[in-house]
Order: sequence, then C-alpha cells, then structure tokens
Amino acid sequence: MNWELKKTGCALALAMTTAMFAMPATAVERATLRLAHNLDPSHTLAQTFDKFADDVKELSGGKMKIRIYPSGQMGETREVLEMMQQGAMDMTKGFAGELESFEPSYFVFNVPYLFNNDQHLKDVIYGDVGADLDKLTAGKGFFNLASYAGGTRSIYTNKPIRTPEDMAGLKIRVMPTPTTNAMIELMGGAPAPIPWGETYTAIQQGVIDGAENNEPSYISSRHFEVSKYFSEDQHTVVVDYLVFATKTWEGLSEEQRAILIQAAENSEKFQQELWDKQVVEARAMAKEAGTEFVEVDKAAFRAAVQPLIDDLMKDENKRQWIERIQAAGK
Repeated sequence: MNWELKKTGCALALAMTTAMFAMPATAVERATLRLAHNLDPSHTLAQTFDKFADDVKELSGGKMKIRIYPSGQMGETREVLEMMQQGAMDMTKGFAGELESFEPSYFVFNVPYLFNNDQHLKDVIYGDVGADLDKLTAGKGFFNLASYAGGTRSIYTNKPIRTPEDMAGLKIRVMPTPTTNAMIELMGGAPAPIPWGETYTAIQQGVIDGAENNEPSYISSRHFEVSKYFSEDQHTVVVDYLVFATKTWEGLSEEQRAILIQAAENSEKFQQELWDKQVVEARAMAKEAGTEFVEVDKAAFRAAVQPLIDDLMKDENKRQWIERIQAAGK
C-alpha cells in the first residue's frame, strides 16, 4: 500500500473538520462500505462500530453508509482479513493477536507482563511505536484506521487459579499464535486454539477447561455462564483495531477518506469512554451471576513466563520492539 494515502487523508481530515457540515452533499460521492466482525452486538467494540457508521453517515450528509455484519456472519477474523486482501470485504475488527499471523511484529502485544498499566499501553498504541506497527501491515492488503485499548486478558475456568501449579493440565482457549501458545504452556496449561465462536460450547461440553480474555468479552460472550472463576492474572493486554482494506481505500476520493478518518478518530474517543463504563458494569454483572474474581500470585506467573521473554530477547528484531515498549513506560 502507498502509506501516503492515509497520511494525505489525515491532513485533509484535520483541515475539513470545522467545515464538514457546511460541505454541500454533492461534494461527497455515494458509497456503501462493508464492515464484518465476530462480536456480539452488545460488545463495546460492536457499539463503537455502530457509532463509527453513524458518524460516517452524518459527516457525509447521508452519501456514505457502513453496512455492518456482526456476530461472525462472514466468518472469523482471519477469514474476513483474507477476504479483504482479495477485495471482497472493506473493514473488520482486528485483534493484535490475530494480526500477528500476518505481521509478526504484533507479537509485542502477546508478550506477558510487558506493559506497566493502561496509560503505558495507550502511550504505545497512540504514539510512535503504534504508528510504526501500523505501517507494517501496509503491504499485507490492509491497514489500521483506528486503535482501541481494551484492558488486560485473564484466565477463567471452573476452578480458582492462584498459581501456575493450579494450571496443570488445563486446556485453555487461546489465539493461535506462537507467543500465546508458549505462554500458556509455561504457565502449566495446554493451549487450545479454537475459534472464538465455538468457545462457549467447548467449555460447556468439557472439550476445554476455560479461556482468557477481558471482563466485557467474558460477559458479552456469556462465558460467565460456563466458567465461574475469573482469575485476575492479567497476563497480556488487549489491543483491537478497525482494519481497512487497501484496495477499498485506494478507490476512495480524498473527501471520502477524510470523512472516514474523522469518524475513526471519534470512535477511538467513544470506545475509551464506553470501555471504562462497561468494565465496571461487566464486573458487577459477573458477580451477580455468581462469578468469583480470584486474586493470583502475579510474581509466580511472571517467573513462570520469563523463559519466553528471555527467548524472545535473543532475536534482535524482537528485542528492539520489546525495548522500545519498555522505554515508553519509563
């Protein structure tokens, strides 16, 4: 992809923001774009994408519309990303762990205990490190139009997990990445890289013992019904993106791109406000449904996964990414 396309669009978005509503409707060409994701409509990001679609329609005077396909109607994220590469879909929700399969440098978000806190994560994804990561997907057929920080991932099962010893033999659903698989193995568990949409039934039927994610996803997926212990090891962060197809972007006018970029920036602010609110609501709902939030020995988990970090640091490219993120948190 010609990365200058997005940069040009960003400059236009800034210049057009104050004049957008005064723009004649005829100045923007008509377009209907498709956005497919695998989230329940109640999920924070699903609501964020609804807001994005509303803003695109409003900013374009009704000329541009976003048609959303939620709940995995078009398949899991990897399948949709492949459709985007072929020009058969325009946008999707991309989790950093899923993007690692297309661009290895996204491994950094799967490195356990790399980020100090939420602010450290935001400084990375909205700063120079995040911008450089975004550029790396440029040749893959898509790029990140918006970035969303989504807290941390923890393990939930039907038994309390307090130490790595409690993980022995447990099959935990994970994203299918080498980094995540190695992390779960070092914690004592067995990684089970099954599709997100099949996780509820797999836990219910005893095919796996649990999964790992953040609180709103735990609630929106209804996994709290089949996994009653949410063990707060907070091993990795959650970073999602609004991923846009290169072929689609290159076919849009500068005015259309500017509208999409402005709506994407609005969506980032909307998501953070909604996220903070939904974390509180999700925890309250889980407790009311009988979930026990378990305090874990984080020092023991950090020690268990240290061999993974040591191994990653042997690779010069990976070491540089890790060190850049560590420096951003100082």
